[in-house]
Amino acid sequence: MVDCILTPGDVLVIYTDGVSEAGESAEGDSEEFGEQRLVEAIRQRQKRSAGKILDGILREVQQFSPEEQGDDMTLIVARCR
Repeated sequence: MVDCILTPGDVLVIYTDGVSEAGESAEGDSEEFGEQRLVEAIRQRQKRSAGKILDGILREVQQFSPEEQGDDMTLIVARCR
């Protein structure tokens, strides 16, 4: 177990592999969205509300991988006040 203390302004993002692996084909031969793109998407929106961060990330993932998703996506964004 890892202790983590959040302070006002911090953003916590919890996601399943359906988000980071979006875009990968059934054969596993196409590029996936990846953790680095996800981190960058969060950084670009870090000053926005939790809802706007979530919406922006989902929009970016869907633009990257416009085909039907092969896996479920769960994304939780929380901002500490």
